[in-house]
Amino acid sequence: MSGVQKTVLICAASVALVLGAIIHKVTRPVPIDRNALQNAGIFLFDSPRSIPSVKLQAASGQPWTTDALKGQWDMLFFGYTFCPDICPTTLAELRQLSEQLPAETRNQLQVTLVSVDPNRDTPEQLTTYLDYFNADYAGATGESAELAKLAKALSIAYIEPDTSNENYLVDHSGQVVLVNPAGEYVGFIRPPLKNDQLVNWLPRIMTP
Repeated sequence: MSGVQKTVLICAASVALVLGAIIHKVTRPVPIDRNALQNAGIFLFDSPRSIPSVKLQAASGQPWTTDALKGQWDMLFFGYTFCPDICPTTLAELRQLSEQLPAETRNQLQVTLVSVDPNRDTPEQLTTYLDYFNADYAGATGESAELAKLAKALSIAYIEPDTSNENYLVDHSGQVVLVNPAGEYVGFIRPPLKNDQLVNWLPRIMTP
């Protein structure tokens, strides 16, 4: 090989390296800005947190365990069907958000209402209530000890009510919990939901 040929090969290799570096820089995902996320009401943990196993009852009447949170992204909202304000508002906002998301993102996402009012929220009541918002929404509730175990793991606060009052209310947190396909607690969305920003951020967060 002549000196000219060697020089040409070296130059070509150098150009290929430079082009490769440029392409990598242009195509690699832009790091998520935590400040921008928080402005959108999204708070992600540095590391995913495990969720303990619990046994509840699904709105379908079948057993519901935390295994149901695996295989897709999940949004969990703790509330109850007789809630007068934040629950219907949040579920309606989640419905609107789902309608605005790209189909690929929407198909990877499951919304679940975890009822903290098992005294009134039977499977039938949960199903009727959730169908009003979105027939694909899931629901679950169960014994107080199991609900408290799950709520504590997901940083949800609620106060068990005095059920002797027929029209009792249940005080509870309003954030929407984010769970990844591995069934891990990765963060939460603070209300009120900012759908105009969430519709842009969620596809990025949910991209592997």
